[in-house]
Amino acid sequence: MELSHSIRAAMRRATELALAEERRGGGRHPVSCVVAVTWHHEPHRKATYEGLDLSESGIRVTSPLILPEGMTGRAVFEVGSIVFDRAVVISWCRAIRDSGGRIDRWEAGLRLL
Repeated sequence: MELSHSIRAAMRRATELALAEERRGGGRHPVSCVVAVTWHHEPHRKATYEGLDLSESGIRVTSPLILPEGMTGRAVFEVGSIVFDRAVVISWCRAIRDSGGRIDRWEAGLRLL
């Protein structure tokens, strides 16, 4: 049985909303910082992202582009007086949509290694 386009779209939106639900009971701390990342596949170029929140194992960032899961690099960012300079891997990435349903930006979880 072939699913209609509208059913597929509704299923995709429901999945994204389910994934967007907070999976932890706590442990995230809001931050506002610039996260500079040198990706291993492109070591001569530095990308910057906005840091949104920090947990004991990683940082959530916003990006104008999708960041593929499993991509690795080195991230440098400062939270208060603490400077992080750590290897990272993209654990997840999801689309954030505007009120019209169009992708506005992406959010990704960088796991600190």
